[in-house]
Amino acid sequence: MAAHLKIEWSELAVLQLDNFYNYLLVEWSLVEAEQFLDRVQEFELVVSLFPRAFIASKRHKSCRIGLIHKNISAVYGIYKGKIIVFSLVDNRSSHIER
Repeated sequence: MAAHLKIEWSELAVLQLDNFYNYLLVEWSLVEAEQFLDRVQEFELVVSLFPRAFIASKRHKSCRIGLIHKNISAVYGIYKGKIIVFSLVDNRSSHIER
């Protein structure tokens, strides 16, 4: 089995993750919020094992875009043997540039 790459989250990505989680707590329920965190952990596992599994950004060639949930994607890069998650994006937004 391939080695896991370490994953780091930018301050912005952590803030966005907290915002999505809190939104789910308020608008949905603890169950949905926890399921979202489970999906984040699944994303981390996949990207740590297969860092190039997700599509490359057309605009920023050094970035990749990984689907966490049908509504949320992570923008990340591979640098010096680790994964850096730069931000999370809401896929429902009409102004996202890939």
